[in-house]
Amino acid sequence: MSKPNRSRYKLAELRAKHAERQGGDSIEFEHEDTVYTLPAPGFWPDAVKVALKAGDDVAASAALMGDAYQAFTAAGGRADDIMLLITAYADEQGISLGE
Repeated sequence: MSKPNRSRYKLAELRAKHAERQGGDSIEFEHEDTVYTLPAPGFWPDAVKVALKAGDDVAASAALMGDAYQAFTAAGGRADDIMLLITAYADEQGISLGE
């Protein structure tokens, strides 16, 4: 007996399952006594993916952090720091940025 094909999915349920598998839908990090939050891979705005495809780490970092990016860079943070954070997170989760 074969499984029936599912013809309708609820995005909210799919997102919740994905977040559960990877331990949440966001990543927190601290810099200069300030805690920042950005979306985990799989929850990124489209602008992040477009910027990464173009090789623009600065635009990708700004898109990930939104309004907090200016305060982050004013406190000495860099786009490279965000890329280090994403790489560390991906390594810990056993995924690649392409996933």
